[in-house]
Amino acid sequence: MKKTRHLHLWIGLICSVFLLLEAITGLLLTERWLMGMSGHSHDSHEHAHGDGHEHAKLNMIDAVKKASESGAFSMDEVGVVMNHGMYMVRLNDKDGTLVTIAPDGTVVKKEVNTFASFVRAIHVGKLGIWNRLMIDVAAIAIIILTITGIYLSVKILRAQTKAKRRNIAA
Repeated sequence: MKKTRHLHLWIGLICSVFLLLEAITGLLLTERWLMGMSGHSHDSHEHAHGDGHEHAKLNMIDAVKKASESGAFSMDEVGVVMNHGMYMVRLNDKDGTLVTIAPDGTVVKKEVNTFASFVRAIHVGKLGIWNRLMIDVAAIAIIILTITGIYLSVKILRAQTKAKRRNIAA
């Protein structure tokens, strides 16, 4: 029981580093103002434009193509497209450029933030073998933590049941 508790403790501490990393990068991506970028990733189209008019909503690919045709970027530069109410296009450039496109295909803003690019790379798994290794370690750790947690809980419940029986018999 002592070895299981010790194993559970250390795996939990190691795994918590990976879970903390995912939580922090997720928060930074959601609350972009924490990285010095304007707005939130979930701002609405009307809020970004401020005009309140209804615009034609295009699917993600058509909106990105339309924005590309406006000259904001080249389709060859597109690295990742995310949908957070608006279309977020991360370009494959050294500056970590992020282009926000409204559902109607108009470019809302274009921001350069190298730190944000690094955070996004960590969060979406663009660190090559290291991300795969972190995910594997976290998955194995969660499995072991769950099994040892169940084992420890059952042990404690059995011990409590035995103690109650002894108290009743006494």
